[in-house]
Amino acid sequence: MNADDQLVRDVWSDQDDVLASLALVRGDRALEGRLFGQLVDLLVEGMFLDLRQSFHNGHLGRDAYVAELGQLVEMCRTAGLLPLRGRIR
Repeated sequence: MNADDQLVRDVWSDQDDVLASLALVRGDRALEGRLFGQLVDLLVEGMFLDLRQSFHNGHLGRDAYVAELGQLVEMCRTAGLLPLRGRIR
């Protein structure tokens, strides 16, 4: 398994964990808000990973990848989703 595949699996696993945790903290607005923020970050990260995999798998050419990446970045910035809050390393 390459590093990209492992990262995708890690993000999926983290999404599952956050979704399960949301059910456990129901009613605690602070924890729900924090977990919801983490989930949004994970979903955004997943969109970027899906796009990168499409490029690496040959489903997108370089020009199309760069164009779609630019569009995704712009849409995420406009929506206030970048930079990712909880996933900065």
